[in-house]
Amino acid sequence: MTQSSSVKIGWIVMFIMGIYIAVLGLLWMFGTESLTVAGFAPHAGQSWSDFAANNPKAAEMMLCNNELIGALSVVIGLVFAMMAWNAYRKAEKWAWYTFLFAGMLGWAGGLGHEITLDSPSGIVLPMIGIALLLIGLVIPARAILGGKPAK
Repeated sequence: MTQSSSVKIGWIVMFIMGIYIAVLGLLWMFGTESLTVAGFAPHAGQSWSDFAANNPKAAEMMLCNNELIGALSVVIGLVFAMMAWNAYRKAEKWAWYTFLFAGMLGWAGGLGHEITLDSPSGIVLPMIGIALLLIGLVIPARAILGGKPAK
């Protein structure tokens, strides 16, 4: 299979983005409590320990939801990595469009979340993801959308 250099760069960047999402998910899964505690007080106006003491069930539910978000991020990241490895590497148009829509929705949602929480340092993580997504989409766009799919 002959592969243009732009497609090769594109699928490698998308593969890296998938691994990046999975790693962020693992960090969120296993660091849920420390990540929740760090961002809670500035947004909620009270300390996590006060909130958890007064609302133990709500605090437990919040931690469980955050762990679930981490687990889902791991799965999404692995699916993105596998899609990059299989379909995007073969310059399949559907993979390009899937990365465009799913990637923009996911990363824009993450960025919007961090902006809503007024977290300047938290904005960096989705911005890295958006940069990877745009690089992985733009560089091979002509080869994937303008050319014939690889066999």
